[in-house]
Amino acid sequence: MLYLEKFESSAFVLLFVALAYSLAALAPRTALTDLGRPETLAGIATAFVAFALLFLRVLPKRRLQIERAVYALFLTGMPLIYFAEAYMSGSRNDLASEFVGVLIFVGLAVFGYYKSYLALGFGIMAHGVGWDSWHHHSHPYVASWYPMACLLADLAFGFLVITQAGAHQAPNDSLKADRSDELPPP
Repeated sequence: MLYLEKFESSAFVLLFVALAYSLAALAPRTALTDLGRPETLAGIATAFVAFALLFLRVLPKRRLQIERAVYALFLTGMPLIYFAEAYMSGSRNDLASEFVGVLIFVGLAVFGYYKSYLALGFGIMAHGVGWDSWHHHSHPYVASWYPMACLLADLAFGFLVITQAGAHQAPNDSLKADRSDELPPP
């Protein structure tokens, strides 16, 4: 994983290309205007997260704890889209399987935030390769275009996380460094 930081700029370009392709080629025009659909809200949130991470990265001082929190929240939110879709469909069986996904990816997000930054990157990629692929054309409550769009975004986001691993190598130290308001032990 070392020496991948030189690909960080390329990872950002790849992320924005994946988002643009998903918007232009995969998502139907109606998906852009139907704000009541979870996949539309997910697309908006994903674009917002991408721009927020780019903004954080160009700041003069790196905000590692905020970056880590954004990735953890992104990983937490990804399975919630499918859970919301299953809930809206009214299927108890689908809701139960989506809940398992929520538990898995929220668990990875918490572990990644507190213990292993790379778990965030691999967790985001695993969501794409495992969860999105499983939903592709197999669940009628999911818009047909969404799993592929989410897969592309997940792979690009995961690669971006991995390119930033060098800066986040000491997860506990980076989290403690931003807690200057805490009193030293007596």
